[in-house]
Order: sequence, then C-alpha cells, then structure tokens
Amino acid sequence: MTTHHTTIRKTIMAALIAEIMMSLCASAQAADDPVTVDPSAKVVVSGIRASLSSSLTTKRIQDGVVDAVSAEDAGKFPDTNVAESLQRVTGVQIQRNNGEGRYISVRGLGPEFNNVLVNGRTLTSDTGGREFSFDLLSSDLISKALVYKTSQPFLPEGGIGSTVDIQTARPLSGKVGHSSVFNVSDSYDSNSKKNTPSASGMYSFANQERTFGVTASASYTDRASKQNKAITDAWNYRDVSMIDGDLNSKGLTMANVTTKKLYIPQSFGYQQENERRKRLVGNVTVQYNPSPDWKMTADALYSRLDQRNAVIAFSDWNNPVQLGVKYNAQDQITSFLRPGSIFYANNPAIAGAGKLLGEANSNDMIVKGGDRLSVTQAFGLNSKWKLAQDWKLEGDISSSRSTSKSPDMWVVAGMVPKNGDVLTFDGTPSLTFGDGIADPNAVRAHAISSGDVRNLDELQEGRLHLSWNHEMGYFKGIDSGVAYSQRNVERTRWGNDAWNAYSGYHVALPSSLFTVTPMDSFMGGAKVPPAYLSFDPVAYMNYLNQPSLLSQSNDPATYSDLTRFPNGPMAIDYTKPSMWGVKEKVSSIFLDSKWEGAGWSANAGVRMVRVDSTSTGISRSLLSAVKSPNDTTFIQNWGPTTVTTVSNSYNSVLPSANLKFDLTDEMILRFAASKTETRPTLSQMGVDNWYGGRFGDVQTGGGNPYLKPMESKNFDVSYEWYLSKTNYVSTAFFLKNVSNFLETQLVDMKIPQFDEIVHDTRVRNGQKGKIKGVEIAAQYAFDNAIPLLQGFGVAANYTYVDASANRAGGVPACGYPGLSPQSYNGSVFYENGQFQARVSYNWRNRFSVDCGGGSTQPRNRAAYGQTDASLRYNLTPTLAIYADAINLSNSRMHEYAKNESQFLTLEDVGRRVSVGLRVAF
Repeated sequence: MTTHHTTIRKTIMAALIAEIMMSLCASAQAADDPVTVDPSAKVVVSGIRASLSSSLTTKRIQDGVVDAVSAEDAGKFPDTNVAESLQRVTGVQIQRNNGEGRYISVRGLGPEFNNVLVNGRTLTSDTGGREFSFDLLSSDLISKALVYKTSQPFLPEGGIGSTVDIQTARPLSGKVGHSSVFNVSDSYDSNSKKNTPSASGMYSFANQERTFGVTASASYTDRASKQNKAITDAWNYRDVSMIDGDLNSKGLTMANVTTKKLYIPQSFGYQQENERRKRLVGNVTVQYNPSPDWKMTADALYSRLDQRNAVIAFSDWNNPVQLGVKYNAQDQITSFLRPGSIFYANNPAIAGAGKLLGEANSNDMIVKGGDRLSVTQAFGLNSKWKLAQDWKLEGDISSSRSTSKSPDMWVVAGMVPKNGDVLTFDGTPSLTFGDGIADPNAVRAHAISSGDVRNLDELQEGRLHLSWNHEMGYFKGIDSGVAYSQRNVERTRWGNDAWNAYSGYHVALPSSLFTVTPMDSFMGGAKVPPAYLSFDPVAYMNYLNQPSLLSQSNDPATYSDLTRFPNGPMAIDYTKPSMWGVKEKVSSIFLDSKWEGAGWSANAGVRMVRVDSTSTGISRSLLSAVKSPNDTTFIQNWGPTTVTTVSNSYNSVLPSANLKFDLTDEMILRFAASKTETRPTLSQMGVDNWYGGRFGDVQTGGGNPYLKPMESKNFDVSYEWYLSKTNYVSTAFFLKNVSNFLETQLVDMKIPQFDEIVHDTRVRNGQKGKIKGVEIAAQYAFDNAIPLLQGFGVAANYTYVDASANRAGGVPACGYPGLSPQSYNGSVFYENGQFQARVSYNWRNRFSVDCGGGSTQPRNRAAYGQTDASLRYNLTPTLAIYADAINLSNSRMHEYAKNESQFLTLEDVGRRVSVGLRVAF
C-alpha cells in the first residue's frame, strides 16, 4: 500500500509540475501576440504576490544559489511559524513538535547540519546542541529568511546542508514617520478542544532624513494541545523462550518451551500528552546614521518559552518468555499471547523457569517529564563605515545566552495481570487487555527515575569585514574579514540514585494515589480501553520515601542509610550533580575576490578556521552492577565524584567559488563549488556516560569528545528562468562528497561492570559517501495571461536526493539521518484587492532518524504529507480579518524500526485553526 501511495504522489506531482511548465511556456509564447485584456481588470501586487515577488528579487541578485521567504509588510510573515514558511522552499523539510515546526532539514541533511543565523549572528540554543529551535521565535517579528544553498567565504562555517539567515525588521528600511501594527487571534485545537489567545504588536519610527529609526515588537502566544500516541519502545534481536500452548493450557512443562533468536517488541501501549505552551518574544532595533558614510544598528532580542506537559502512558511490558508465539520468515514476531498469573498457577512446572528467564509480565502506568522552560537573550551592535570611495568597513559584535530547565522524569507503577493479553504486530499493532487497567486497588510499585536538568549556552562573537571595490578589467574587488567566537555549553543533572529501589511489582500501593481517567477521542476511535489510571508522580514518590516502606525495598540496608539517602531513596540528591560542559573557541579569516564581465560574474575565495575545544565532566564512575532480586534490572554501585577534562583542536581550509552567467535578460545559469564542514553538536562532545537496560539488553551511552567535523565537497549547477517579477522556473543539480559523517551508532562491546554484551549508543564519526540530487521549482501568477484565472496563482517544487554510504563493518545499513529521498510542495492561491486565500500541501518521503538510538535496531520515520490553508479579508485599508488552518488533512506521524512492520510510533496531533484581526496605522 505504501508503494502504491508513493506512486500516486509522484504522478500527481509530475502532472502538477508539467502543467505549470506548459502554462509558462504557453504564456511566454503568447507574449509576442496581442492579448485582449479587460481594461477594468486590475492586477494587485500585494499580499501573496508581493511576498513572492520580494523573495524572487532576492534570489535573482545573489551570487550563489539562494532561496528566500519574505514578509509582504510588517507583521505579515506568510505563516504562523518560520519553519512552516521555510518548508515551502525547494529542498527544505521540517520536523514538528506537537504539530508545530521546530527543526529544518535541507537537501536531506538534518537540523544539526544547517547553520541558522539571526541577522547574520549565531543564536544560542536551549537544547545543548547547534540545531536551531524555530519555535523560540515568533514569525510576526521576521521580515525575511534567506536559505544559502551554496557556500560563500563570508558565511560562517558549519552548514553542510545550508546556511539560513533570519532577518528581523529594520526601521530605516520601512516607512518614514510613525507606524504600528497589531494582531490578535484565537486558536482552537481539535484534540484538546480548547481555545487559546495570541497577540502581537510592532511599532516603527523613521525620521524624514532617514538618519534615525527604532522598531519595537512583542509577541505572545498561548497554545493548548493534546498529542495521542501508540508506542513500541524498541525492537530487539534476542533469545525468546516460546511456550507451546494457549492461555487455557494446564500442566505444561519445560518440554513445552523452546528458545529461538527473534525480533521481539520491548513493549506496546498508548500515551496521551496534554501540553500548554506559552511564548513571549520581544525585539528592539535602533538604527542611527551619524553621517552618510557611517551607519549603526543595535538589536536586542528576548524569548521565553514555558511549555508544560502532562504525559501519561499505559503499556504492556513484554519479557522474553511468551506464549503461542508466531513469527514470519524474517524471524520477526507477529503475534503472541502474554500469560498472566492464572496461567502460571495452572502450569507450576514452568512458572519458576519463567521467572528466572524474565520478570513477570506487567501492565504499566508511566508518567514522563516533558516540561520545558527556556529563556534566550541576544544583543548585537553593527557599524558600517565608508572609508573612501572604494573602501568599506563593517564591524559586528554580539552576545547570546540561553538557559533551560526541565524535569527528567520516568515514573512507573504497574499491575501484574491475572488473565493474559493478546498482541499482534503485523503492521499497526493491536492490544487486547485480559484485565481491566483501571482498578486502583491492583497497582504496585515499580521503577522510578526522577531528575532535574539545567542547560546553559553562552556565546560571544565578533567579526570585522573590509571590502575594496575597484574597476580593473574583469577584477572588481576583494572582500576580507576576520571573526572570533567563544561558546560555553553546560548541562547539569541532579537525580535519584535509587531508580529501581522498589522495582519488581512486589510492593502494593494505596488506591488513593490513583484516579480513574476516561480515554476520550483517542485517534478517532481506535480500539483502546475506556479508562486508565492517572496519578501524581510527586505524591507517589513521597509515599515510597516513608521510612516504614524501606524494609520492602530491593536493598533495605542500602536504602535505609541516611548518610546516603537523607531524604529517602526517591528524593533528588542535589549534592551529587552529574555535569558535562564544552568550551569552544573559533577563529576564522576569509578572503573573497569578485569578478565580472559582459554577461557573467563570479566570486572565488577561501575561509580558514581554527577550532579549540575543551570538554569537562563531573560524574561518578560505575563500580559494579548487581542483578536486582525482584526484576531484571541492575542495582548500580557508584564510586566517588571525579572530574574529567579532554581537549581537542583542528584547522580547516574551506575554499568556495560561484559563477553566474546571464544567458538572456530572463535566464541565469549558475555554477558553484565549495568545501564545507559541520562541527559536532556541543552536546555530543561531553565526557558523560550513562548505564541502563535489563538482563540480556544492557545499554550504555554518552558523549564523545574526540569527534571530528563532518566534511563535504560540494558541486552545484542551477538554471533559473525569470518570466516576470513574480513568475519563474528553475532547476538545480547538486553533489556532496561527504566524509567523517556524524551519526548515532550502536556498537556492541564488553565492559567490566557487566557480565554480558553491552549495547553502547553514542555519536561517532561514520561513513564516507555521496549525496546527489535535483531540485525543480516553479511559480506562476496567471494575472493577464488567462483572463478567466486572473487573481489565481500556483507554486510548486520537487526535490529528489540519492545517497550512498560506505559504513564500517558491524554498523547497520540505514540512511543518512534526516535524509528524505523525495519531497515536494504545492500551493494554489487567489487574491484580489480585498481577499486572498492559499492552500498548500507539503510532503516528504521516509527518512532515518538514527541507526540505533538505544536499541539494536534503527529508527525510521515514514513518509508524511500535510495540508494547510489561510484566508484573509481586508475590511478597510488598515483593518483585516484572517484565518489559518494547520494540518487540515489530520495527518499522523509514523515511525518504524528495520522495516514498516516493526512498528514504533503513530502520533496524532490533530488540527489547529486560528482566527484573527490585524490593524495597521
């Protein structure tokens, strides 16, 4: 079915592009013929057309291959989220968080491989990495976003995929005098069934002489959403003990048990996440021109995101001893019966063996921590001088700081079922519980991990650019510059050491801790239990911290020790932090030469970079791991706190060249060649280690301070045909030869703390390979070409990427993380003097999330398409009403492991509709 749908999508997209091309060619041919046009008809160059025209002008004048998204006017960016606008750029795909665009991928390369700037400066992140979170910014504050697909020496290094420069409004680029714009809107979420408000405002002033201006803007967004999920944690390839019988069997013995190595799902269940997201963003820009030869700009940005998540999941935990197991020719389990306590009571000869081979099956209720409080502040000062007729100097200094805190919580309570469950895993799984899961009198204690995580990211950077423009034959001048940045990223976590103090379901819990909660409107009526149990994780942990309960823990002598656990084993110990930090200093210098002749222009230069990094970690070493007496987890014995420091440094030489030919007044041919690099994400360079898993599936992971930058040699060819200020077609071909690719890898190894194989997951420098592809784009506003279609327009693009990799032995064969082989976007719009409307569809093919993130199998995301729409009606020249609809098609995200039958996740975020009012004066 997936192949059939993919073929249909390809056919539809090919037909759409062909129709656009034919219309363009027909209109170009008809341009020489007389056209009869109604003289009363008026083509309005505003709204969507104005935005498309501005973006096209930006694209045309660039030296390299660049795409842009522009706001028609202050506070009128095309979408409610910057990432959602960028996804309409050829070759750009996005990753969403609860239905809102957060990260971008360009030409198949994930967010960590794209360098995102704000007004030409790096903005710190709340993730501990380099990937930029677009949900920290409001689109109301943005005037333009440029996507540089080919490198140029003046661009900061770091973007193998692209460099994206987000530009905020500049007062001296707008209207003279005072102007203001205000937006208010109300949003409705179909899953949460809640309405929430949003508001934004912008004030701008520029004096008559355009020597002084100020812009101040603020945006507040409130959103209530609900996310529903069906989840399998992981698929593992391991020994499975299969009991030959059914749930009614009696008197079975070990002769009825066989063992075979199979792919088995670790768990399956359902999750609901209620989120409330409040975002406040403010920006101030002041411009002052002391003289015609001296211009100054100062910026300040503030962003605060308060995201509160109530996450509850309930699931079957599947141990490797199951009943009536069925599997396919690929040794993948397709169904089994999950025995309960009644089955084991009827079969005492295998009950003890079952316990030795794996803990009892359980039905778990899990509360997960998902809150996120993030604050980002940024300041910048830019000065431009015209030193002489041919000499210009630009200086820029800036600083940015992001902090975030969030709970790291995984709190489990569960039941040992009496009756068996029925599970099938052939495609989308199904689960039939033998017992109800809403009995508060049947709940028992299990594993609890509670932590407090704080992230800090601080950056100071400065640059100085000197340009010399001179007429000397074909030689037209030189641009040069130096830059320096210093960045410090830290992550600190405090947690409870006793995460499995009560694991094993042997301690009964009072019913007063649990609330029967109805399961409402789950994925449009999927077959799920009518109710489940929710609970307050803090009250649950406080109950287990009572001294009277410690005698029932897995190690009473240890957990009763007040010197180690003065506030109880469940309490977070703030005296024992685990911390990693990375300090990075980057020095760079660039030189770029400019050339021009009749019908052609070029630039060629080089950027040289020196990177010095120091990774420091404060942690305790794991001395030993002892098997827990009541389940299949390990009781971990930790040593004293130690400090570890690792230094790393390297130099890079990054040449680039761009050549542009004006074939005609309307046609441009571009060539580009460059070498680029992406440095490891700072969070990947820590010296931290973690340990987890269970018998037969021990897992470790952490940072890797010895990572090298990923490198790519790039070649681009682009053909662009500009039929008007709004209409164009283009085709681009690109090739990237990559080496030292950075990816999450799972490597099996032996370490002394465990007596079995350990699956170690961390980022490593991986394969060499090639990424090549083609981009096709077109947009056409019919206007006077076809009178019956006046006011209508279309835009479409298609990207195809072919990638190959040479991986080291033992590494799973999976794709490049974030790379979709195909993606396309299509929009149809209409506008006249008062009304405008647009419907857009965005689709991207499957892609690899990672090659083994905490599992023995890779994680892949299936193809995804989404339909959005927007309407606007101008009541007066200064007053307009509008409506935006996100995910009209109610699309759902699906992830799988090695193949699509190894189900991992199906996520439903619902639809979102916003209705608003805009006032400008």
